[in-house]
Amino acid sequence: MRFKINLGIFTYAKYFLIPRISANSAAANVIYQMLNDKPMPTNNETGPLQVHVGFYVESMGNFRATEMAFDMDMYLYMSWLDINMKHNQTGHILINGRNFSIFQITRSKVPDKNVLDKIWTPDLYFANARSSYFHEVTVHNFNMYISKEGRISYGTRVTLNLACNLNLKNYPLDSQICYVKIISYAHVQHEMMVRWFPNEPIRYNPDIKPPEFEIKSFDQGYCNGTFHYTLTHNSSRIGNFSCLLGMIRLKREIGFHLVQSYIPTGLIVAISWVSFWIDRRAVPARVSLSFTTLLTLSTQGNGIRYQLPAVSYAKSIDLFFGGRILKICIFFNLLTFSLHPIHFRSSARVRFGELLHEES
Repeated sequence: MRFKINLGIFTYAKYFLIPRISANSAAANVIYQMLNDKPMPTNNETGPLQVHVGFYVESMGNFRATEMAFDMDMYLYMSWLDINMKHNQTGHILINGRNFSIFQITRSKVPDKNVLDKIWTPDLYFANARSSYFHEVTVHNFNMYISKEGRISYGTRVTLNLACNLNLKNYPLDSQICYVKIISYAHVQHEMMVRWFPNEPIRYNPDIKPPEFEIKSFDQGYCNGTFHYTLTHNSSRIGNFSCLLGMIRLKREIGFHLVQSYIPTGLIVAISWVSFWIDRRAVPARVSLSFTTLLTLSTQGNGIRYQLPAVSYAKSIDLFFGGRILKICIFFNLLTFSLHPIHFRSSARVRFGELLHEES
């Protein structure tokens, strides 16, 4: 029995385990032999190096109007051709940070994340990101496939805090467009050209439901332009850079403001109309009711303004709720109350004069 078990282990090791270990070792040797000082791959015969980019949005939220920023968690994908990384292995070589074998015949595994630091990768960055970081739990979240022709496909996970310049003129009935700008840090357009993947370069998790907005669409475009960059402390240069532009179209949900702002405010204004049914001689009651509703509207308007940035233009919520339309209604309510006694006293004097005239 023990002989059969040992024979089975020997057979498995000879025909399955050893070839896989040998394939992975061969792939590792190939990679280490190809590594050098990470020169940028060139494609002088056909123009600048073409780097194709795409990303998948896993989550998005935490929109902060006062900071004009939001958070995004994405999987970033890049692909480019590096002729220095050609190899003769069967299929693709996979590089990632996990230390276990992958049992596929069509690809070999190099379990060393430090190799990534020795392979040239595009120096792309997010131009409108205030902060960003790569995920390393439980390991560095990345993988890299290298084809026989030297085509490198790289994927990683990154979390971004992105700036979004909001136009709040129609707030809270507004629609916004937030951008994701991707650009090379040091390579101008004639050296490296950044392009979107031809098919669905931007995809997103359909379960993303921000509490304040409805996602209308994700679109892509280009923001190529001329930028000024510094060479030394007293010299600079102007160059054309290739730039990718991801556009997130959002529409604000009105439900929150309908319940918290519009309906309560309408009820407060309706309450101020009760003063028309109060006895005209109950001056304290009528004045107190009007001024109380006026102060309540001012307090609610200030509460909304504290949640928004201090902009130089009037917002729709300011025109309606901040005191113009609704406060005008209450102002005319007070004005009516003030004119009523004057009219009453004038009418009383006229009647009193008529009585004196009749008696005489």
